Amino acid sequence: MNRLRPVLMIGALLAVSFQTPALGQAIELDRAVPAYNQAYTDGPGAWGDCPLGTNGCPDQICITGCLTTAFASVLAYYEIEVSVDAADSCTGRARRGMDPGILNDWLRANAAYGHCARDPIGNCCLDWGRLPSGVELIFHVNRSNVGLNPVSSVVIDHALRQGRPVLAGVHWGAFCHGGTGQTEDCHWVVLTGKEGETYAIIDPYNADFSSPYGIRTTLDAGVHGAYIIDRFVIVGRGSAPTSVVEDPSLAGAQRSVGGFGSSFGVLLATLALVATLVLLVLAGDGASTGP
Repeated sequence: MNRLRPVLMIGALLAVSFQTPALGQAIELDRAVPAYNQAYTDGPGAWGDCPLGTNGCPDQICITGCLTTAFASVLAYYEIEVSVDAADSCTGRARRGMDPGILNDWLRANAAYGHCARDPIGNCCLDWGRLPSGVELIFHVNRSNVGLNPVSSVVIDHALRQGRPVLAGVHWGAFCHGGTGQTEDCHWVVLTGKEGETYAIIDPYNADFSSPYGIRTTLDAGVHGAYIIDRFVIVGRGSAPTSVVEDPSLAGAQRSVGGFGSSFGVLLATLALVATLVLLVLAGDGASTGP
């Protein structure tokens, strides 16, 4: 029994140090994330018809602006505002604040849209490194095509408990759209909490074109269907300029992929250290025994 005492003590310390909430426990951010509708085209200050991208990009916010719209929600959550001059504004008026229209104007004026391989012409893809100051972005990829793998789930839950919303690129079928071969990141949503075994989200597409508000729903009941996460970005408060953390093993890929956050890495390192201590204690006990 004496030989087991050190092992039991280490096990007790491990249990106390890394207690996790019960499975299915609800998770909520400390305040509501504003919900915007990318398809808001009919109403005061509507932004849906505004051009998205630069250098001849043919897109509009209402068609391909889900990521810009979702990011506007997250920036508004952090009370980050930007200003645009009248010459750069889709409305023709100087504006300050945060909504998809203001953010899109700011991104266009600050060369924050770049060219992607799938763009026929122009710069239509968001350049994560040129976003407004004040946030830190940590990029991850969900390595499962059928659902959220356990590691990704732990990372997302940890971020939400810390009060950090998560942007997620999702798909809901074999292809993003009938005429394309794209199979991932068909749409972008904001994860705002957890309800049972699914996540509460803001879906930035609302078919009511007269409403400026996105749809508050869950990951398994998105506007387009049950969503499967492909990539996700944890957005936290950061210093200026915007800080981007990526996984070096994914260098050369688009900026919407990446590795684990530093806090999760610390957790894994600590677990490894505790496991090593357990093995050392067991080895020492074995060496001390004799005939």
